[in-house]
Amino acid sequence: MGNCGSPIEIDEGWLVITHGVGAVRNYCIGACLLDKNDPTKVLGRVKIPLLRPRVRERSGYVPNVLYSCGAIVHDRRLLLPYAVADSFTTFATVSLDDLMAALS
Repeated sequence: MGNCGSPIEIDEGWLVITHGVGAVRNYCIGACLLDKNDPTKVLGRVKIPLLRPRVRERSGYVPNVLYSCGAIVHDRRLLLPYAVADSFTTFATVSLDDLMAALS
């Protein structure tokens, strides 16, 4: 598991977009929230990936891989650019409120 760019300061703490490898070498994207005053404390993380390779995203130069190098928050919405199989780039968005609700 590793980070996908710098942590993002939000009202709730430090939002860290992560990547990790699962079964059958599927690289997925997740998220965790760290305490704003003590980032060694994990306040929550998603239990299932935010993004995982879909069938049409599994083939390419590096198959089964989704990866990001950073994200931004604008108007309480996360904008996450990510690469697919080292073949193309696309974007995903999610409201911070929905993302915070998914953290446990």
